[in-house]
Amino acid sequence: MASLIEELVDVLGREEKIYADLIPIQEEKLRAVIANDLDAMRRLSDDEQNLVDEAGNLETKRIRIVKDISTVLGKGSGIMDLEQIVAALKNQPEEQKILRELHDRLRRTVSRLQELNVQNKDLLSQAMEMVEFNMNVIRSTRMSSGSSNYSSSAAQVDLPDMEAGTFDAKQ
Repeated sequence: MASLIEELVDVLGREEKIYADLIPIQEEKLRAVIANDLDAMRRLSDDEQNLVDEAGNLETKRIRIVKDISTVLGKGSGIMDLEQIVAALKNQPEEQKILRELHDRLRRTVSRLQELNVQNKDLLSQAMEMVEFNMNVIRSTRMSSGSSNYSSSAAQVDLPDMEAGTFDAKQ
């Protein structure tokens, strides 16, 4: 059991470090979105994807370790959460303390990442709306009627004739 707890602590520590490494990438991504720097966003997305892949591998390993711990503790093959594991280690205060600290750090780090992801999502959504608006303006300009056609003498070609009784300020 001790080796499983050590392995869990190692995996959780590595996961927390990866999530912590994602925070500056997300912050830089936020600035890149604001600056409309597509090259930086592409590079940051690649860096982010590499870390996310690594975190996914660690997550798979963490799930396997937690299943093994559940089996050793006689909890069946169900997955226990970290708080349940900490509670089950009442005779091992040092391991409890380490797991609690890791749990708190992970929670804070993931919470910060979620905030940054929401900000990035909102900014990207606004940028997409702006692009769509600009595309609609371009389309409507191309499809507009001939009302903006002028003759060589700069008089508008398709002006309706003035009807009798209309006041003309130029006269």
